[in-house]
Amino acid sequence: MDKGAILSTSALLGLSTSLYLSGVHFSASQLTLPILYRLPAATSTSIFTELYYRGAKTIVPLALLSSLSTGLAAILDPERRVGYAVAAGLTLATLPWTRLAMTGTIETLIGLSNDAAAREKVQDGEVEGLLRRWNWMNLVRSVLDGMGGIVALLVAFKAL
Repeated sequence: MDKGAILSTSALLGLSTSLYLSGVHFSASQLTLPILYRLPAATSTSIFTELYYRGAKTIVPLALLSSLSTGLAAILDPERRVGYAVAAGLTLATLPWTRLAMTGTIETLIGLSNDAAAREKVQDGEVEGLLRRWNWMNLVRSVLDGMGGIVALLVAFKAL
């Protein structure tokens, strides 16, 4: 494979994966979470926990793949290096965002899922509030991934 083919493949893989991740995050926030708001706490936290663990198995590797692919495109294309690096950084930023901003909410919801006594102590609406908090933070991930994909797309087509 020549340098041009590797560049094209890595750019396409990076931008498509980033856009796919944006869709995954957006659909979780718009299609799944609102359904959980009206369910009993035991059910909603249990479903959230499964959603979280299933997502982590897919999202983390894909975010790394996207960032590494777009980063490789940055290395291979000095003329558009900054654009590809920005795209890679936007997608990669979802991982520290999740760790730094979202972990507390995630751990609380998973803890409630696993502890019936703790669920009984929460006030009415508290679980819904936690789910709503996770929802908007997840939408931030969708925007970061989406922007990473759009920037990579624009750079790849020399529009930036």
